[in-house]
Amino acid sequence: MARRRHKKMPQGVEMDMTPMIDIVFLLIVFFMVVTELTVQQARVVLPVASEARVEEPQPGSRILFINVSFGPDGKEMLQLMNGPALTAEQLLIELKAEADAFGQWEDNPFNPTQKISLLEVTIRCDEGAKAGIIHKIFNACAKAFIIKVRCASINDRFEDPYKN
Repeated sequence: MARRRHKKMPQGVEMDMTPMIDIVFLLIVFFMVVTELTVQQARVVLPVASEARVEEPQPGSRILFINVSFGPDGKEMLQLMNGPALTAEQLLIELKAEADAFGQWEDNPFNPTQKISLLEVTIRCDEGAKAGIIHKIFNACAKAFIIKVRCASINDRFEDPYKN
């Protein structure tokens, strides 16, 4: 009796996609790490101060930036962390929300029934802005129980800041 030989049909070539997917994810992570992420800041011409110095942020601290610049219409504009333009009342609401979200408080040495926030605020105010707006910012910070407030400045100016 003759045996019938079964020819093996060649199986389709299968490709394992797992290494390919791993490489794609590694490339994505690589480009995310290497790419410089820049945040568009409001255009602010900082005032010159001969005693200006750079302060490094402390570990665990959180610094909010309040920008005071001029809008397209030439009016002074308040922005919290490059957000939309705010009024002094809206700034107070935002500062209170940020302080609550940060959640780190310490005892007020002048009023034991009150806590003060460990949140820090840096004011980046254009040198052409009026002093009244800075007073509004300091007032909003005080009402939000934020006492670590500083104003940004630069040491030297080498060119005309208003020249385009």
